[in-house]
Amino acid sequence: MKLTGKKVYFLALLLLMISPLFSLTIKVGSVAPRNSPWDKALTAISGRWSEISGGRVSLKIYPGGIAGAEGDMLRKVKLGALDGAVLSSMGLNKISPDLLILTMPLVIKTKPELDYVMDKIEPTYEKIMQKKKFKLIGWAMAGWMKIFSRNPVRYPKDLMNQKLGFTSGEEVLTQLLKDMGFRVIPSDSIDWLSSLQSGRVDALLISPLIAAAYQVFTLADNMLDYPISPLLGAIVLSDRAWRKIPAQYHDEFLSVVAEEVKKLDLASQELEGKAFQLLLDHGLNVTEATPEIDAAWTTLIEKFYKKEGIIGTVISRDVFDEATGYAKEYRKQHGSGN
Repeated sequence: MKLTGKKVYFLALLLLMISPLFSLTIKVGSVAPRNSPWDKALTAISGRWSEISGGRVSLKIYPGGIAGAEGDMLRKVKLGALDGAVLSSMGLNKISPDLLILTMPLVIKTKPELDYVMDKIEPTYEKIMQKKKFKLIGWAMAGWMKIFSRNPVRYPKDLMNQKLGFTSGEEVLTQLLKDMGFRVIPSDSIDWLSSLQSGRVDALLISPLIAAAYQVFTLADNMLDYPISPLLGAIVLSDRAWRKIPAQYHDEFLSVVAEEVKKLDLASQELEGKAFQLLLDHGLNVTEATPEIDAAWTTLIEKFYKKEGIIGTVISRDVFDEATGYAKEYRKQHGSGN
């Protein structure tokens, strides 16, 4: 049988795909420190991808910010110097502000609610990412953002009377907080202690784990035990890199990521629990959230979210309504406290 040029091409391609010599290394940048739960999860994913593909596909992780900050990593992904990155809300915002919705104040109140909404909204987020030429590989939670302050905060009016330090790169979330009536002062982690000491800021919106890591509890020694928003991270690849991976591995690779992300969630919860106990041991004053406190914050947020502003311009009203609709759906089925 005589082979045409086209048949020779496809035969050569087939031989390449099944050959042990075929290998693909997916380069992923991460700001998570080496040996942190995030780094261990990525290493586990790399090992399992390699095992499934017979050594043909693996991840090469660049941890601890050695590939740059999130903005730098995204630029490298677009240029092809990296194939993917682990991103917080700051990096996701640079892809699309709609990806910030789940980390907006009080959109999500519990971990089960988060899991429910993330599962429901995944197709919409997939379309957003695809339009921006990215592939969403997996989400994980790294804790809850709470209010740490020099003077106790219970109700929104208490925080409005204080200067709230917030990460300078989070432009959309910063503007949201300002529009809600809070006095937001751009303040990065390197400046937190000096800013608290000088009175430049009076409060921070951070997780207990971050509060312990940067020792801000020594000055901001009051915490409102009320989850303002989940701290999320996402693993994303360029659409180009995802297409390089043979389609026969796609489903199994995504299943592996989902399994490792579940383990990462549990590890993060355990780590945050230990951090919270450390804070308590060092004299942190905790204000428990009462139904009255919850009602006051919920009233403020719901009133604000009905207004046209960032939502409807920067953030899609349709996607926002979809996400919050799923949250309400969950609360109706399970109650707001579950």
